[in-house]
Amino acid sequence: MEGCFLVYFIVNPLAGFGKAETAVPVIEKIMREKDIAHSFIYTNGQDDYERVSSLIDFGKAETIACVGGHGTIQEYIGLAVGREINFAVIPAGSGNDMILAFPNYTKRKFSSYDEKIIFYTNKITENNIIAADAISVNGEKYLFNIGGTGIDIQVLQDAQPLKRVFGGASYFLSLIKNVVTYKTGEMTLTTDGRAETGKFLLLAFCNGSYYGGGLRIAPPAVIDDGLMTICKIKKMPRLKMIALFPKVKTGAHASISEVSFENCSSVKLEFEGKKIINLDGNLIEYESPLTFEIIKKAVKLIV
Repeated sequence: MEGCFLVYFIVNPLAGFGKAETAVPVIEKIMREKDIAHSFIYTNGQDDYERVSSLIDFGKAETIACVGGHGTIQEYIGLAVGREINFAVIPAGSGNDMILAFPNYTKRKFSSYDEKIIFYTNKITENNIIAADAISVNGEKYLFNIGGTGIDIQVLQDAQPLKRVFGGASYFLSLIKNVVTYKTGEMTLTTDGRAETGKFLLLAFCNGSYYGGGLRIAPPAVIDDGLMTICKIKKMPRLKMIALFPKVKTGAHASISEVSFENCSSVKLEFEGKKIINLDGNLIEYESPLTFEIIKKAVKLIV
């Protein structure tokens, strides 16, 4: 297979609470059976982009496939942006909402973890490709699904220390706490040159429409329409907040008066001090201002 084009698998061994690493022998077996030249690169986590990039021969790379969750995809989508290289997702992490936005996605129930890995690995050889958009963040990073800031980040952070005792219920407990304690801050959004200042409970800048384990935060978002969808949720009475979150699961929150959506090409976010920003599950602290810009047909995405 020397001289052949390569499939590079970028593996986050910590994704899915360590389960992603067990996907490697399953993928390896398929690649060998189909006689496809391939290589595995293990990532050490955030801020490992330059090292991983240096291990890829872009002259020979045909496909880059991320084996992990949202955070892994966000870290390495930039390797394929603007290049004639296919990008594939093998959902092996705890957060895999990006695939829900793929065209013609059909929900499947897999009998085992290995069956899921086999299904998505085989998609690489089927080579069904669309030209998908990506979102540039301050011209330095990319996100593929959803970024933003607001109460959802605080809920996530406050749930972490509760997980060991309460498990999945930790998110509900954290939500109840934040309904009482969360304070909205004033921010200014400038979308395609139009400025708006207000107090926002949540802002989401969306290429895909789902996040947070199947929450349909931005029903109008489409990953290949050349537009970014902003979900804006303004400050509301605390009792109304309790009614809001169950509606997000299906996208029914669109009926609430404080919720609105806007399609645009770029947005500048301004705020006081520093804010934690969610980029596809990676929480990163930024100073103001922060810019998000859609990059049309940025990635040759295998679906």
